[in-house]
Amino acid sequence: MRVATVRDVGVLARRFRREQGLTQADLAERVGVGREWIVRLESGHPRLEAQKVLDTLFVLGLVLDVGQPSLAAEAGGQSGAPRTPRTDREATASAVHPLRSPKEDALDPFEALFSRRAR
Repeated sequence: MRVATVRDVGVLARRFRREQGLTQADLAERVGVGREWIVRLESGHPRLEAQKVLDTLFVLGLVLDVGQPSLAAEAGGQSGAPRTPRTDREATASAVHPLRSPKEDALDPFEALFSRRAR
């Protein structure tokens, strides 16, 4: 599954938790967090500790695999335009969420965490 937003991570976590027959309380106990933290994760809360999110995915038997877009995806609509993390993410987000506007993507919490700050 391609993940473009925190909400996508939550949907994925919920799906695998349910497939394994775990309650939110069961998963919370295994991860070492409270049930409310699992509720926030599954609802796509934008401010969760990254390590705990990774720990939760690990407990569910999932791994995070980061890669670059394929050459075919880059060729579609991006020819000649300079590539930036922002334009790459917008292309990925529109591929995953065709009804989502770029304005909604501007509120991406990962951008706030991992983008360079203007000095």
